[in-house]
Amino acid sequence: MKKLNEHCDVANEESNKLSEIILESRKGLELRNNKIIEKRLLYEYQLKQIQEIYAGLKAEENTRKDLHNQNLDLMGNIRVMCRVRPYTDKEKEIEQVSLECFDDKHTIQVSTKRLRLWQMQIEKSTYEFDHVFNTSADQKEVYLELSPLVQSAIDGYNVCIFAYGQTGSGKTYTMEGNVNSPEKKGVIPRSIDEIFDKIEETNKLGWNFEVYVQYIEIYNETIQDLLIDEDKDRKKSCKDRKKSFKEDRKKSFKESKDLCKIVYNEDTRMTIIENAERLKISKKKDMEILIGKASNRRSKSSTNSNSVSSRSHGVFILHLEGENPLEKMSSRGSLSLVDLAGSENIDKSGSVGDQMTEAQSINKSLFYLRYVIQQIKDKSNHVNYRDSVLTSLLKYSLGGTAKVCMLVNVSPSTDSTNETKKSLSFGQDARKAHVGTAMRNGCA
Repeated sequence: MKKLNEHCDVANEESNKLSEIILESRKGLELRNNKIIEKRLLYEYQLKQIQEIYAGLKAEENTRKDLHNQNLDLMGNIRVMCRVRPYTDKEKEIEQVSLECFDDKHTIQVSTKRLRLWQMQIEKSTYEFDHVFNTSADQKEVYLELSPLVQSAIDGYNVCIFAYGQTGSGKTYTMEGNVNSPEKKGVIPRSIDEIFDKIEETNKLGWNFEVYVQYIEIYNETIQDLLIDEDKDRKKSCKDRKKSFKEDRKKSFKESKDLCKIVYNEDTRMTIIENAERLKISKKKDMEILIGKASNRRSKSSTNSNSVSSRSHGVFILHLEGENPLEKMSSRGSLSLVDLAGSENIDKSGSVGDQMTEAQSINKSLFYLRYVIQQIKDKSNHVNYRDSVLTSLLKYSLGGTAKVCMLVNVSPSTDSTNETKKSLSFGQDARKAHVGTAMRNGCA
C-alpha cells in the first residue's frame, strides 16, 4: 500500500509538471498568436496604405494625361503615335534587333550600322511620340488610345486619324484589320462599334443622332467612290479612271475631270466630296457589311515588298448629326479615318508598268503631304493644299479646327531601317506642327 501511495505521489507530481508545461505552452501559443495577429493587422494596414498610394498615383496619372490632352488641344498640335508591326516568320529567322521601344511607351530607338574610319560603328537615333506601341501591342490596345478622339466626334468635333508608313508596315491592318474577328478588328470597325454604342446611351438623354458614311479612295490623283452599288459600274469606273489618268496625267489637279470633286464650305470650314455617295446608316451590322464590300473594291496588287499592297489612299468618313429637342441643343461632328498608301522604294518593290505609275503617284502625293505639314510647322503664310488631291481633302483637318492624330506604322526589319527612320523623322516633325485649336460644331 505504501508503494502504491508513493507511485501515486510520483504520478501526481509528474502530472502537475505536465500541466505546468501545457500551461506554459498555451501561454507561448497565445503570445505567438497575438504577434501573428499584430503582424497581420500591420500587413493589412500597410497594404491598404500601398493601395491608397497606388490609387492616388493612378488618379494623378489620369489627371496628368487629361491635362496633357487639354494642353494639346489648346496648342493645336498634331498628336502622333507610332506602331511597330510584329516580325514575320521569315524575318524571325534572319533578323537582328535594330529597333527598341522603351518602357515609357513614348520613346523608340533605331540602331544603324555605319562604316566610319574603316570601323563598323552603331549609330543610334531616338524619337519621341505621344505613344509608342511595340510589336506585342494588339488591336484593342491601339484603339484604347484613340477612343477619346472618337468620343470627340460624337461631341461635335471634326476628327481625323490617318495611318502613315512604308508599304508593308501594317497600316491597313491597323485601320481595318479583320472585321470578322473581334480580336483583330481595326480602328474603323471598332470606331463604328463605339459610336453606335454611345449613340444608344445618348438616346436616353434625349439625343437623336443620324449617322452618314462616305468611303472613297484616291487613286492616281483621282477620287473614286467605293460605295458604288453595282460591280459592273465599279469595273467600268476602274478602267475609265486608268485611261483618264494616262490621258490627263500632264494636267494639273484643277484641270482633271474626276467623277467626285472636292468642295470647301468656308463658313463651316468643312470639306465636301461632291457626287460621292453619302449613305445614312442606322444599324451597326449594316455598316460592317458596307465596309467589307467597299474595302474589297480598293485598288490592290502584289509587289516584292507586300503581297497585298494598297495602291490608293482609302478615306472613310462618318458624319454624326445630333439633335436634342428637350435641351434645344445640336451637334455636328465628323470622323475621317485615312489609310494612306505606303511610301515605296520602286527599285526594291520591283514595280513596273501600271504599278510603277501607281507608286510614283503615291510617292508624289505623300511628298506633298510632308511638304504641307512642313509648311504648317514653319508657320508659312501660304500653305499649298491644292498641290495634290490628298492634301486638298485634308485641308480643314490639317489647317482647320479639327483634332488630328497621325499613326506612324513602321517595320522592325533591318531591311527597312532607312524607310523606318524616314517615317519616324516625319512623324516627329509632324508632332511639332500647329494645326489650330479644335472647335466644337453645334449650338447650345
